[in-house]
Amino acid sequence: MRVVNRTAVTITGAKPYIDWMRRTDADFNKGAVSVPRVKAYGSAFLLPEFGLEEDLQEWVEENAPWLFEFQLAAWTEIEAAWPPTRDLKTFREWFRIDIHSVVVDVGDDDIEGEEL
Repeated sequence: MRVVNRTAVTITGAKPYIDWMRRTDADFNKGAVSVPRVKAYGSAFLLPEFGLEEDLQEWVEENAPWLFEFQLAAWTEIEAAWPPTRDLKTFREWFRIDIHSVVVDVGDDDIEGEEL
C-alpha cells in the first residue's frame, strides 16, 4: 500500500444526468436505471497534485467539455442522444464533482492503462 502523488477527482451523475439516462435507456433496459446503478457510470480522474484548490477548480472548468462528453459516452456513444447544451453551468448541474487530496494505491501489482 502506498500514497501516490496525485489528486483524484470523481464525477458521478446528479438528477439531470439520471433523468437523461432514463430517457435514453434501451428498450430492454427500461426502468432499470437507479441511483446505485448510475454510480457505476461515475469516473475517477487522477490529476497531478494541486497546491491550491483554485488551481484544481480551474482545471475542472477548463476540462468540463470533454469531461461532460466522457460521462455521456459512458452511457451511450450515440451523440445525437446527447443534450445539445454542454456548457460549464450544465456540467455542474448534471454531475457531482468530488475532490480527494489523498490517493492510496492498495494494489500489489503495477498500474496498467491505455492511452485515450
